[in-house]
Amino acid sequence: MIFYFTGTGNSLWAAKQLVKEDERLISIADARKNREYKYSVSDKENVGFVFPVYCYTLSDTVFDFVSKIQLTNAEYVYAVITCGGGIGGAGGFLKSELAQRGITLNAVFELLMPDNTVFYYKVTGKAEAEKRINNAEEKLKKIISIIERHGKREIGSGTLSKPMRKLYHIMNATKRFRVNDNCIGCGMCEKLCPDSAVKLRDKKPVWIKSHCTKCSACINRCPKQAIQYGKGTEKRERYINPRLKGDFR
Repeated sequence: MIFYFTGTGNSLWAAKQLVKEDERLISIADARKNREYKYSVSDKENVGFVFPVYCYTLSDTVFDFVSKIQLTNAEYVYAVITCGGGIGGAGGFLKSELAQRGITLNAVFELLMPDNTVFYYKVTGKAEAEKRINNAEEKLKKIISIIERHGKREIGSGTLSKPMRKLYHIMNATKRFRVNDNCIGCGMCEKLCPDSAVKLRDKKPVWIKSHCTKCSACINRCPKQAIQYGKGTEKRERYINPRLKGDFR
């Protein structure tokens, strides 16, 4: 059983490398929207959490989900946290949150992936992105080997990750989102938003909530690059994991 959260596909791609044929792959965003928090783990089934780090902490979507999840019979639990630079104390923070639910986190793995944070700077270029994904593919093979033998990894403290959520909440305000004339009213942004923070009005997206998870799905995956954030994103490239095909969330 693997729970994943993804904005532009990095974590979903990683989860697909990890999942076995007989394992369940569960979208955290969908489970949260449907208020599905209770899960029974079958015999010899591992439990994985795969998601990106935001501001060295847990995103609202992941935090809300793990603060409510109920797992029975979970014997081995691990997390693969994707990042563009480092995960900080996110692993330790996740461990403490799961512990409050009676769940023991046995191992945390950091996985470097292409950076998709188009809000603040350029996303990872295509050549470097391909290199990072290839390296991640090799690292995931090693991670799978550790998971198969139920290897345990020392998990650092999440002390600094908790206060980082205050900074994260300052940064995940929606007031700087806007849409330009390229918009065709396709509704992709509304469909992808895990917080239902975007709604189409007169065939144009409007951010109806003051804050969102800031997963970047709307801005990176807009087919016309119509969604902008402030004044800095007009000329920046967008990023979607190149190994994934078709629609995903």
